[in-house]
Amino acid sequence: MKILLILVILGCNHVVFSQNVDDTLQRKIYKNYDVNLKSTSLDGKWLSFYKLYDDNIDTLIVVNRENPIEQHQKLKVLDYKWSKDRLVLKYKDYTEVFDYIKNKHWNLPACENIGVINEDNLLALYNSDTVRVYDLKNEKLVEILVRVSKFFFRDNTVCLQIKNGEENELLELRKSGKTTLYKTTNDILNVKVLKNHSFLIFEKNEGLVQDIVYYNRLSKKISKFSQILNLKFNSATGYQRSDGSIIIDTETSKVRGLNINPEIWLSSDNNLLEKFKNSVLSKFLWLPDEKRLNKLGSEQLERVVDINNENYFLVFNSSEMQDYTTKQVSSKIYRFDKRTNHYEYVDTIKEEATYSPDGQYLIYKNNDFVKLLNINTLKYVKIKNKSFINAYFTDNQKIIFDGYEGLWEYDIKRSKYKLGYKNESGFYKIIKYDYSTNFPSFLLELNFRCRSLKDNNFVFEIYDQSNLVKSIYEKFNGKYFSLSKNVSSKLVYQKQDISKNSYLFTEENYNLPKQFISLSRFYEKKVIYQSNIGDKAQHNFRVETIHYKNSEDVNLKGTLNYPLDYNPAKKYPMIVHVYQIQSDKRNEYPVFLEQNITEGFNIRSLLERGYFVYMPDIVFDKKGTGLSAMDCINKSIDALTQNNSIDFEKVGLVGHSHGGYITNFIATHSNRFATYISGAGYSDIVRSYFSMSFHYMSPLYWQYENGQFDFKKSFFEDKELYFNNNPIYFVENVSKPVLLWTGKKDLNVEWGQSMEFYIGLKRNKKDATLLIYPDEGHYMTSSSNAKDLYIKNMEWLGYYLKGERKPSWIE
Repeated sequence: MKILLILVILGCNHVVFSQNVDDTLQRKIYKNYDVNLKSTSLDGKWLSFYKLYDDNIDTLIVVNRENPIEQHQKLKVLDYKWSKDRLVLKYKDYTEVFDYIKNKHWNLPACENIGVINEDNLLALYNSDTVRVYDLKNEKLVEILVRVSKFFFRDNTVCLQIKNGEENELLELRKSGKTTLYKTTNDILNVKVLKNHSFLIFEKNEGLVQDIVYYNRLSKKISKFSQILNLKFNSATGYQRSDGSIIIDTETSKVRGLNINPEIWLSSDNNLLEKFKNSVLSKFLWLPDEKRLNKLGSEQLERVVDINNENYFLVFNSSEMQDYTTKQVSSKIYRFDKRTNHYEYVDTIKEEATYSPDGQYLIYKNNDFVKLLNINTLKYVKIKNKSFINAYFTDNQKIIFDGYEGLWEYDIKRSKYKLGYKNESGFYKIIKYDYSTNFPSFLLELNFRCRSLKDNNFVFEIYDQSNLVKSIYEKFNGKYFSLSKNVSSKLVYQKQDISKNSYLFTEENYNLPKQFISLSRFYEKKVIYQSNIGDKAQHNFRVETIHYKNSEDVNLKGTLNYPLDYNPAKKYPMIVHVYQIQSDKRNEYPVFLEQNITEGFNIRSLLERGYFVYMPDIVFDKKGTGLSAMDCINKSIDALTQNNSIDFEKVGLVGHSHGGYITNFIATHSNRFATYISGAGYSDIVRSYFSMSFHYMSPLYWQYENGQFDFKKSFFEDKELYFNNNPIYFVENVSKPVLLWTGKKDLNVEWGQSMEFYIGLKRNKKDATLLIYPDEGHYMTSSSNAKDLYIKNMEWLGYYLKGERKPSWIE
């Protein structure tokens, strides 16, 4: 049998494209595009979004939400900003002020950056070293500023750095005139507008942050970070707390000399991440007016969480309890009192915690309960967990939980909870709420976040996984209103109308291209914009849901997509795509975009070329990941045997990542597939179990014991379980051609896993080809490499499943 290894080199990888496959990418009949909501006008009455084509993403659509027939299309828009009643559009050669209500245009010179000061109805256009200021109301030029070396537009505020000889002057631009904020010989790196309209100014020189300056707009006073602590940082940022104090986060590079000594790795080390860190993070509490500065945390408790509490921060040691057996480690949490610098133990928390907007309360899971902790008193109550998923603090001292048992409400003052709403089965999920966090967590680390909402007005969905339908509800003034009932389409919440009477969603289905819709308790669904109306094939897509059970009697579903030219009198080959649960993708419209072929797989093009595409659900059980996946796949295909249009002699199995592992395993155990394509998948799970992941910066055994593989046992507790589910141990049993592909820069599934499987196939003289992309990772990021992989996959399937010409690259 023939064994091939192909090293795909960028720039030389297109000479073997077959014309008939490449034509799939050169669509002349229609141009596919996606739509991406950008923003709405300040009054919420107009909607703007980009049409995302493969060859351009600069077509802007502006639609009247109340009268969707009224819409405007703007081509080659590089950027835009809303003013009070107009849209400022940036093009390559000019700038346009567009009155979308009156459909009037005012063309201005080209610019690099746009700034709109809505309070003053001013427009600032920055180009080269010049800023032109316009009065939008009267449509006239007000002022021209020169020697502008930097332009900052933040939170409806425009600041300019003016070069005056060796000195840089920072100005704020307003209708009332220009205000000098600060002067320095350093370069101004960044400007942040604070809550009280004061400013944080970051100076930079020779690649380092030299100083941080606080400018108080009311008192006109300047305070410098360096007056208290004269340190230089590689990067710094900051924000203002509700009490007016400033949090400064800094990053400083570690000084590493030439080290010829060996690295020392101790088996007792529970902080392996530290070996890869090139910088040190620090957090400071700064009170500029009082000239006080406190470094938060300590060497032992280095992670600091600002939960917006007036007096307390939370701190913990990220590695103290780390043993790498779970994805997110438990941590001992302490309360830090900023007034006394005193630390006090709070509790041990695993995975994540949610804090209230004022930081008084912290809520987190604790075995069969949910703990609600008062940070100020350190007293807590236990709430029985009713399959809660998320907790949301309300504006009236309540907590709302969503999950599989409906919406539950907990009254903090009365220490009581009750069922708030449940009128149908399914997964209840709140989709409109406020989210924030002051704590960017690392991988494998505890998460802290704030979720809040208004108790009298929020939106939630109910997803019935059994029937694959979704309902949307609104709670308003204590009553619940149905906005959409048992819809099989995919609905994704986008934005609430400024009037708070309607909600914007995207809707799509397998035969309905994505559209923007408005849902309201006052009227029926309103379509705002329908994409891809020129796609004539949308009415010909056919999808069937297949029901089956695995050997553990678990009810499962598969999605069978029919060929676009389906004729019941013919037989068609079939592609089985594997991962885990895929039935939730049943209602996605199969648009073809090159930007979506990063795995070399596209449903639309397979359907157009005469394939069935089958996507069965997979669950894992005590047999292990590989054996249970194969059981599900076999049972799912058995459920298709009555479909006489499928040529079961011409079935291919395709998977990527975890799907690649499943493909590798099934290839070593099955004879029912004619060929296999496996992308970036594990082939040796025992080797991987004992390897170091440079994606997660940790050993990988957690992924097998408690992560995606879900063995629930360590290798040492059940070696046979691992052996029986390891593809490489059965590589000699592969009986059909295998195409493998991988990227040499893949840090998720190390590319040597594909190479190992290739070597095993080669040693056993099996028919296999390995594609190695030197500059790619877990997915194809280069459009040319994505196109190359896609075409090679199509040619491979065409040859082995449809009898098409053998591609030259596997000759």
